[in-house]
This record gives sequence, structure tokens and C-alpha cells, in this order.
Amino acid sequence: MQQSLERQQRQFLAVLPLIVAVLAVLAALLQPALVGQDARELTSGLGLVASGAFLAVSCWLRARQTVGRRRRSWLLIMTGALVAITGNVWATATGSDPVTSPSAFSDLAITAALGLCIAGVLGFPSVRRRGVDLVVISLDGLVVGGAVLIIASTLVYDELLEQTRGGLASQLTTLLIPVLDVVLVVVGILLLLRARGSDRQALALLALGFLAYALADLPFAVLVAQEDFEFGTPLDLGWMVGYALLALAAWYPSTEVDVPHGSGTATDVRDTAFVYLVLLVAAGIQVVSGSQERLSPSTAVLWMLVAIAAAGRQIVLTRDNNALRRGLEQRVSEQTADLRRLARQTEVLLTSVGDGIYGVDAAGLITFVNPSGADALGYAAEDLLGRSAHDVFHAPAEDGLAYPYEGCYIAEAIGSGINTFAEEDVYVRCDGSSFPVEITASPQLEGPPDDQVVRGAVVVFRDVTERRDVDRMKNEFISVVSHELRTPLTSIRGSLGLLASGVLGELSPRARSMTRIALESSERLTRLINDFLDLERIEAGHQPMDIASIAAEELLSRAVTEMAGQALSTGVRLRVAPSAGRVLVDADRIVQTLTNLLSNAITFSTEGQTVVLDAAAEDGQVVFRVRDQGRGIPADQVESVFQRFDQVDSSDARQKGGTGLGLAICRGIVEGHGGRIWAESAPGSGTTVTFTLPAASRRGPGHHATSRHRPAGGRAGRGTVLLVTDDDEVADVLTTLLTGHAVPVVRAVGAGDAVRLAREVHPRVVLLDLDLGPSSGSGYAVVSELRRDPRTAAVDLIVYSAAEVEPADRPLLTLGRTEFITKDRVDPTGLEDRVLERLEDPPGGTAS
Repeated sequence: MQQSLERQQRQFLAVLPLIVAVLAVLAALLQPALVGQDARELTSGLGLVASGAFLAVSCWLRARQTVGRRRRSWLLIMTGALVAITGNVWATATGSDPVTSPSAFSDLAITAALGLCIAGVLGFPSVRRRGVDLVVISLDGLVVGGAVLIIASTLVYDELLEQTRGGLASQLTTLLIPVLDVVLVVVGILLLLRARGSDRQALALLALGFLAYALADLPFAVLVAQEDFEFGTPLDLGWMVGYALLALAAWYPSTEVDVPHGSGTATDVRDTAFVYLVLLVAAGIQVVSGSQERLSPSTAVLWMLVAIAAAGRQIVLTRDNNALRRGLEQRVSEQTADLRRLARQTEVLLTSVGDGIYGVDAAGLITFVNPSGADALGYAAEDLLGRSAHDVFHAPAEDGLAYPYEGCYIAEAIGSGINTFAEEDVYVRCDGSSFPVEITASPQLEGPPDDQVVRGAVVVFRDVTERRDVDRMKNEFISVVSHELRTPLTSIRGSLGLLASGVLGELSPRARSMTRIALESSERLTRLINDFLDLERIEAGHQPMDIASIAAEELLSRAVTEMAGQALSTGVRLRVAPSAGRVLVDADRIVQTLTNLLSNAITFSTEGQTVVLDAAAEDGQVVFRVRDQGRGIPADQVESVFQRFDQVDSSDARQKGGTGLGLAICRGIVEGHGGRIWAESAPGSGTTVTFTLPAASRRGPGHHATSRHRPAGGRAGRGTVLLVTDDDEVADVLTTLLTGHAVPVVRAVGAGDAVRLAREVHPRVVLLDLDLGPSSGSGYAVVSELRRDPRTAAVDLIVYSAAEVEPADRPLLTLGRTEFITKDRVDPTGLEDRVLERLEDPPGGTAS
């Protein structure tokens, strides 16, 4: 079973120092100057058997953690180690001596062990390769193998051939073992050069282990041939080091279980350098050791094979590289053509689209703009490149101050990756004129999906001037038609009512039925016209509002009382749950909202069901809920039911008698009070309609609703008023009065709170109570901080205090147009009038 990489690392770090320590002890025990001959021979025998056994156990443990070809390779190496141990044990048991009485069985066992190890290394998995790669690897093997054989022939085999005595079997094993050693080293090195990933370090240890074993085997063969070998010398340590390195390869941490992923390449600089380095070493040894004699036929044949293999290697590589280069050139040419075609298509799309499109970089500077966008803005496209989009054509606020870049949809797209859809804004043309636009902003992302980086943003804008004109004309037409229909409908209703009542004479049953139908239809048409007019006044901001503080439970009770008759006739129960909170509202308008919601709930409930109303104070606002147990609203229609004429089913208008304007009116009334409304429902599970209203007795900042690029004003677009006072009574009265004129009021209770809110909402007028308490800070500090910020330095300021402000102190309290009022000369109603005058006038002017 595959172990975790951390556990393998711990095991390797534990085994490594143990092996080094054991080898150091064996090296000391094999020193003739320190230990006697008999003890050294015993140390050699035990060391070879122990190291071989350790190698076999290590390979077996590694084989248990792997599968496939890798598992078979480790098992073959393990088997080779066991076979070698068997040969060594046999030689020791029979008392054979490599010089005087060599053991044929021991030599054959060592030969078989080397063959098994060669098979194991050749079977070790490597990356999958192309046919050309395999050819190059084979030629590399011929070059390296031939060079190593030349080295061995020059240094060892000549001596072996001259000194070898005995029978044919003895000669074959004596000469074959060094050949197998050379082959094993060459195979290991070539596999190491072609390996990738975590196998590379393990294969490096394998190659070093086989090299150490071969370096011990070759001198052993020569010494045996010279009849000068004896056990118990430091030469024996080479075999033990080889076994130890092979065992360390088995312990090396690796998560690979079979063939590594990826594909190999034909060669690289490292492989080529190694191949020719071995070849140069062989030539150097040949020159140094064999320069006084003619080359033997076998050595000459080897050199010829090596030269042919090296030449063939370069021919194959050159041909493959040329083919790769031509393929790359063709792919580059094709991709370049594709890029050019895509660039042309993109250019055509950007040029032909009617909407304006521009892109910005990470700093908000324009990088491109399409012709439609440049024409709409009145610029040449090249004149806009490199300029700040936010500064160039984003219109300022009503007070003439620029909106902060931090709140811009461009900054949000670049800084936070936020997509903005269908947001309204106002753009400024080159000539200074402005026009309304609808924009969509998206971040420009680069990089992989899991690690994308925002490089800029793309903004699409559309001039909606004509659409707004059409909407205005439509609303005016509806208003005019509604007003013109109202008078004749009143007469029709009255006449039909008289006929239906029988005052003008008894009607036949058929005539009475037709009259009743006509009367109901005229009443329905009258309700539709009244809804039209209410909605038009609400959206235009002309609906008069009488704002006062009232308990939420009282509003719910009034609504239930008005709808009790309809509920009784349909068998639906109405219940007001325990409620809390007071609100600053026009009570009649909110009761109208609640009755509209109750009417819908009753209409779509069945007999015996209950509609529950409740209210609760939460975070400076009061939350109202109307919950029914009716058929519910499909998920895809929950948002659209607040649009004009939108109903859950088109047949509802005929079956239930609705106009489709009730919820639109509710939304207009709630938003006009600074709240919001939404529905939660699922088919068959009933519907809950929730809306919020500002609480009447809250402290701290009052309600405000701002937009990133539009004035935070009411429906008339007057602007926000910042009220700075710690007097709760005055604050409640002024908030009530100004909210009645659809003017959003933000209240600050201290100097620090005032500065923070001013920077957030950008008020049109600041109403400052100079007599702040000691804990609230100084009014002079408020003005000083507002003057430092360019966004608030020119706002209108009304300062009121108990005593008249000295003329010498007035410059310290001046912002834009500044007015000073004493409390004994004006009441809250007078302050209301002063604020409304400031809101009706255009920004600017002189200080008073």
C-alpha cells in the first residue's frame, strides 16, 4: 500500500545515517593495520551476506508499495540479491577459493544475479516516448556501451585474456561477469538520463550502486586472473557499498506507482554532453594505455561501431530537429493567421456595434474605445487613449463636485472583480453637455481559471435619452387619459347606480342584471384609473405626505379593520401577531400599502386559511410582514410581481379582478419612505411579503439610500441633508418634516460621526447645531474637517446656535453658501424652509 510522502521521508532519513554508520564500521574492520586476516575474512563474509540480505528486504518492502512495471523491477532486483547471497553462502560453505578452487556454482549464481538486475533495470518504467526518442536512446546505449567496453578492454580484458586459466566454464564466467557489470552500469546510466520526476533520485542511487559493484568486480577479476586475490581487504567494501546504495534507492521517497505522466524528448544538452564525455574518456584511455601497440581487431571493431552509432545519433537528431522546426514554423504561421483573423473579426464587431464600448487598464486609463463610443462622447478615438475614463466623461454630482473614484463601477470591476449590469449614469460630452446612459462593466481577467488576475475592465454604455423621453411621454399620456376619463366615468357610475337602485323606475330582471354588470365594470375601470394616478404621482414625487411618528401595531390594526369585510366574505381569517416599533411615515400611505397586500393575500387564499401580520424593530428600522397560506408564487416570478401589470397568471386579471398595479404602488410608497419591499414564496407554500420603514426614535445616522453615480436624493432628486445635532427632539422633528418632502436625512450625533458620514453620502446641505455637547465634539472641528476634503468643501451650510456667532468667528464656519441662524429667531419649521430653499436653488452662490 502506498505510504504518504512524509512517512517515506522520515523512514529514509532514519535509514541513511544507519547505513553510513555500518559502512564506516566495516571499513575500519577491513584495515590490515588494525585487524588480523582471519577477522577480516569473517567481516567480509558477514558484511556481504548482511548487505545483500538488507538489499533484498528493502526491495521487497518497496515492491509492496508499488504496482505494475515498477513493482516487477523491484522484485527482479530483490531476486538477484537473493541469488547472489546464495552464491556467496555456497562458496563459503564449500570452502572454495576464487584463486585455487573457484566454485562454478557461485560464479553462475553471480552471473544470474547480474542478469536479473539488468532485466529489472530495463523493466523500470519511464516516460512514454516517440519512435525517434527510442532510436536515439538505443544509439546512446551503443555509444556509451561501446566506450565503456573499450575502457574495460584496454584496462582489464587484455590482462584477463592473458591470465585466465582453467576450463571453458571457468573462462566463460570469469570473462562474462565483467561484461555484465559493464552492461548493467550502462543501462542504469541511460535510464537515469531519460528519467523524469521523483524517480530520478532513486535511479541515480541505483546507477551509483551498480557502478560501485562493477568497480569492485573488475579489479576482483584481474586479481583472480593474476592469482593474487584474497578476502578481507578494503576491495570487498566496494560490493557492500554497492548493495547499500541499491538499498537506499529502494528506501528513497516516491509517490510514483507506475509509468510517469508526460512525454519524453529526443535529447537535451545534458544527455549529449554525457554521451560524448564517455566517448572522450574512452579515447583518452586508449591513447594513454594503448599508444605503443596496434589496435586489436576487437577494439577496432568496437571503435567503428561507436563511430557509426555517434554519427547515426546526430543524423537522427538533426532530421528530427528540422522536422520539429518546420512543424513549429507552420503552427506559428497558422496561429498568426488565426490571430489576425480574430483581430479583424473583433475590430469589425467593435466598429459595427451601436453601443459605446471602451476598455481601461488597471489604473483606470482608457486603452481602446470603439467608434460608436467616441462619437457619442464627441471625441476622436485616439484623443481618449491614455486618459482617465472616470475623470473625463463621468458627470459630477448636482453640487458640482466629482464623485469619488473609489465608488465608481470601474474601480469596483478592477479592484474587486465586480460585474455591474444595467446601472444608470450620466456622461459628459466633449462640448460639456451631458446625457443619461445605461452601463455594463466587467473586469478583464487573465491567467488560468483558478488563479486569474484583473488587468483592467471593459465598459459598455448606451445613450438612453430617447428611452427616457418615450417613458416620460408614455407616463404623460397615461396621466392625461386617466384624468380625462375620470369625469365621464363618475357620471356613468352615478347613472348606473341610480338605475340599479330602482330610483328611476323598476327594471326587468334582464335589464337589472345588465345594469349590475355595467356598474361593476365601471367601478373596476375607476379603480384602475385611480391606481394609475396614484402610481404616477408617487413616481413623480408629487404625492403629498404627512409624516408623523406612529406605532407599527396601530398601522396593522387599521389595515385589518379596513379589510375585515373582504376577509369575512371569503372565509379568510386575519390576525395581527404581537408587534413592536414606531415609524416616521405618512400613516394613510402605509395603511394603503398594507391593505393592498392584504387584498392580494385574501384573494389568493382559500376558505379557512389565515393571513398573519406582524412588525418588529431591527437595527434602526421596523420590518413589516404579511404572510398567507395561499398557492404561492413561482420562483421565476417573485421579483417581477412588483412591476406594472405583472401578475402570477394572465388569467388572474379576469378571475380575480386585479389591475396588476397594486404591488407597484406598494413599492413606490415604501421606497418613497426610504424603505424597501420584497417577497418570499414557493408554489403551494404561501407567500410572505416583507417591507422595511425607518424607525421613529433611532439615534445616530438616519436612513439614507445612495447610489454610486447618482445623487442620493429623493424622488425629486434634491439631494441629501446631513443633520449634525445631539438633540434627539429637534432631530426627530426636523427628520419628520424633511422626510415629508421626500428629502433623505442623515443624522450625525457628533463631530467624528459627521465627518465620516459626509464623506460617505456627499450631502447637498449640512445643517449644523453649533451647541454640541462636550462629548459630541466641536462644530468648528466639523467645518474644519469638511473644508479639507474637496468633495465637501463647497457644500451648503446652515449653522444654528443659541447665541449669534461673532463676525470674527464666521470665517471659521464657512463652506459653500453658509447661513447663520440663532435658535430664538427660528423654529424647526423655519429651519425646514431654509433647507428646502437651499435644495431648490442650484449649487453655488455666495455665502450669507
